[in-house]
Amino acid sequence: MKKILALLFGALLACCFMFAGCDQTEIGDEPIDGLDPNTEVKISFMHMWSEHSAAIQSIIDGFEKKYPNITVEISITPYDQIEQVLQAAFISGKLPNVYIFYTHYMNPLVSASDGVMAGTLNNLHDEIVDSFIQPDAWEMGNINGNYYSVPFRATGELVFYNKTLFEEKGWEKPDTFEEFEQLMDKIYADGDYIPLAAGGQDDQITYLINAMSLFLSVLDGSVDEPGYQVGRLEPDEDISDAVAVYEKVRDWYKQEYFGRGAIAVSSSGAIKQFTSRNAAMVFANVNNLGDITSIMPNDQIDAFAIPAPEVISDEVKYVFGGYDGISYSPVASKDEMAASLMLIRYLVSDEVQQILADRTQSIIVNKNVEYHDATYAAFAEEYKYVGAYATGIDYMTGDHSAGNNTIMSAYIAGTSGLTAAETIKLLNDNVYMDMQDTLINDPPVDWYPRQNPKKDFDRSWLN
Repeated sequence: MKKILALLFGALLACCFMFAGCDQTEIGDEPIDGLDPNTEVKISFMHMWSEHSAAIQSIIDGFEKKYPNITVEISITPYDQIEQVLQAAFISGKLPNVYIFYTHYMNPLVSASDGVMAGTLNNLHDEIVDSFIQPDAWEMGNINGNYYSVPFRATGELVFYNKTLFEEKGWEKPDTFEEFEQLMDKIYADGDYIPLAAGGQDDQITYLINAMSLFLSVLDGSVDEPGYQVGRLEPDEDISDAVAVYEKVRDWYKQEYFGRGAIAVSSSGAIKQFTSRNAAMVFANVNNLGDITSIMPNDQIDAFAIPAPEVISDEVKYVFGGYDGISYSPVASKDEMAASLMLIRYLVSDEVQQILADRTQSIIVNKNVEYHDATYAAFAEEYKYVGAYATGIDYMTGDHSAGNNTIMSAYIAGTSGLTAAETIKLLNDNVYMDMQDTLINDPPVDWYPRQNPKKDFDRSWLN
């Protein structure tokens, strides 16, 4: 499907360059000139937060009051439809001037050629990146050396835990990976609770593989490699550390640390195990907090990001997640693009980000925001690790690697018939086939050789 869309977008671009009927200006770089205050401009803004429509409307009203020459038309599209709606809007020549999409999933919108559905934001990045809770978050929207999305609101899944139950049992929130594993063992040994309810159907068990893989990359120095930073560091011949990661998670699965048959359980099913007090911990999003606390009024709920091994525990944690981001249409008039950038700057300003934190109980990207609710303040502290050591890939992914999470889950469940080493090789081979696929990468790209020897480190946490 992505290949078809890439060809279709390419054909459409050719139409826009050849015929005046497309009524679009030439795709250019991020506008650097401001808008003449005497020039009246109308732009469109699409978001996906119907539950926060009143707050967004109020913010846009404030923008129009500050810039009376700019009118903003708002539309709302459900989050699970927004990719298809945006693609259809582009094809029909009605792409919103400013829109919300996922910073960590910009590939589908720029898969035909750089910036086909999103304009570059390199100048804005340099201007405001220091105000972000996690500057690396920008790298999630970095494709082929360009930024296409401004992180706007953090979204991700933490480990929620029943603090009341923990106090009853004498269990403590872990600060290191070693303590996390010991906690899982204690809960399992207690015999009354699932240690960590996880929706294998929604790939939640693979979060632990992702977490430990990130910790390995920090410990062995891979995160400093140029190849890592563009998402194509050449796989090592010795993959024993990676094998240990996969085998550890599979062993946990076999012992039912995630619950019986967890690979077939949905994320909502896992939350039900937690709210019914059958599980001590669960993977969940901050968006689930209200529902969980309403079902468990007598229990105090807290959360944490997956902690790293002790030696790097102050440096990194893992949160599976990304960001709702802001992008703009590059196929618009110069005045429309200038007004679009003005709106984006306004939306990520200290003033507006504070309004969003106060009125929507969202985890906001601006590090200067204050949370007046202690629970959300604690969650925000953990969410700052969303996107830590993120990579900006310089190639497009496609059909070959699209099923990699399914392959990982099949290994965890023991249904693939593959060893950990064979699974890892298959995953790498799939990524490589995408890199070499000229329908999505022309010219194709190759693995980036490691430039420096891997650092040695204490592997006791892998045992």
